[in-house]
Amino acid sequence: MTEVCLPAEGIQFLRDLAANNNRDWFLANKSRFETDAKRPAALLAETVAHELSRCLDLHMEAKLFRIYRDVRVSKDKTPYNTHLRFAFWPQSAATKAPMAGPAFYLSVEPDEVIAGAGAISFSSDGLEQYRASIKGGAAEPLSALLADLKAGGLRLDPPELKRLPRGYSAATGDEEALLRRKGLTVWHHSRLGTPPQDVTARLCLDSLLKARPLASWLQNTIFGGR
Repeated sequence: MTEVCLPAEGIQFLRDLAANNNRDWFLANKSRFETDAKRPAALLAETVAHELSRCLDLHMEAKLFRIYRDVRVSKDKTPYNTHLRFAFWPQSAATKAPMAGPAFYLSVEPDEVIAGAGAISFSSDGLEQYRASIKGGAAEPLSALLADLKAGGLRLDPPELKRLPRGYSAATGDEEALLRRKGLTVWHHSRLGTPPQDVTARLCLDSLLKARPLASWLQNTIFGGR
């Protein structure tokens, strides 16, 4: 793999932005953002998508999310994200919304790289299929897969729902926790040093592939191999 990276200067920009998250500072440093962060990040996205396509034997789409925050319905009115976030998903997926999965996710933060895979929020059809699979016998093997990933150092967030969804009151054991989920993702964290270091495409790819078993399970079980 060509050693494409988000350079240390890009990480330093994110750290400086975190300390100066206002419009005047950003406009005064916009050339730094373009040169040190946005352009290298776009190339990083393209490279990681290419390598994921090769590893998975699927054509993967890539998205680099905007640095600008949508503050219309947020109590936090700081105008800029202090991370660079990416999504990668199969071109053949039934949905064009990568948050619905199956997809890989990457966030370059000021002090760490977070890589994951799964579905952050299932579509209504995807959620219905997921719940049907859990009730149809997938709970035990999926729980074992998630336990293996957690043992390997990946993080699994708690279920989004406090109670079982309507119509599933009879669920027990492994089914119960899985049915309280509206999405399913696992995450791998890689700390960045001080002073900042380059974030290479190799680091990103290796971190993403740690979560590959869950992406493959979703692709094959919930999305029918599409």
